[in-house]
Amino acid sequence: MGAIGGLDVAYGAQLQVVRTNLLLVEVTSANVTENGGKNVLELAQQGLPAMLKPDLIYCTDDADADIEDVGWSDVAIFRGSRDVAGTSTTFTAADNHGLVRDIREVPVTPGSVLPQQATTALGTAVGFTGGKFNVEAILSIGAIELTAMDGASPAATLLDPYSLGEGTPNTFSDGPNGGVVAGVDGNNVYSRAMEMAFENSQVNATMAAAGAPGGGVGVLDLSGICEFAAAGFAGTGANFGAGDLNTLNGGDITIGQLNDGSAGASTNYAWDDIDDELANNAAIISVVSPCRVA
Repeated sequence: MGAIGGLDVAYGAQLQVVRTNLLLVEVTSANVTENGGKNVLELAQQGLPAMLKPDLIYCTDDADADIEDVGWSDVAIFRGSRDVAGTSTTFTAADNHGLVRDIREVPVTPGSVLPQQATTALGTAVGFTGGKFNVEAILSIGAIELTAMDGASPAATLLDPYSLGEGTPNTFSDGPNGGVVAGVDGNNVYSRAMEMAFENSQVNATMAAAGAPGGGVGVLDLSGICEFAAAGFAGTGANFGAGDLNTLNGGDITIGQLNDGSAGASTNYAWDDIDDELANNAAIISVVSPCRVA
């Protein structure tokens, strides 16, 4: 997450320009664990240049064309981790230390969205209404596919989120409150935020209250862009059940090292140990948006 500070604005202004970078990874099946996702995210943060460092990671299943099929299938990792009300009630979180639960509800920054008192299953939007940041607009969207990650001749394929066309609405288009995303054009990320703000203000009955801020949206719907990107990947999915990715699935990264579970033993791991397994199966989606600090 990058935030631009020091702007010449009035004292007490509550706006920040925030960049949200998402690492999208297509996997061979629902075989990536919580550790596996977090470890790949940490290595990507260590190995990619500052402009591309991902804040969050989302995995989708290559076996299905729909973007909603996440690599990790255990909904429990998004529940009960932030009982902010202190009631011991089960809550659903939008992310778990950078693991994105629902591609329609991508937090602007990790941990920035307040959990909701719900036990909604994966694949069903919860309807997060805000938290630390509320989106005011979308300034720009960029995307690249990581196609060749050879140290001698790396290559990335440019993806233009603004020229994808309208096409047919993707099968994962129902919004948190029943809205629909028509097509996959990048402009719809902005339109979706507007729609979500409108729906949230109605659902929360704040439209009639004079001066009510209502409708705060702290998440981005990236389902259209990510579905388009994944459909064009030249690879057939990263296999977290084999090779170095499988090792990352069972261990826990700490400062660039993988604790393999044995007493005092660790193995050094770096981004270049796994980047070739992600080539043609991964993309970086970057969204820049002015946000109001809640």
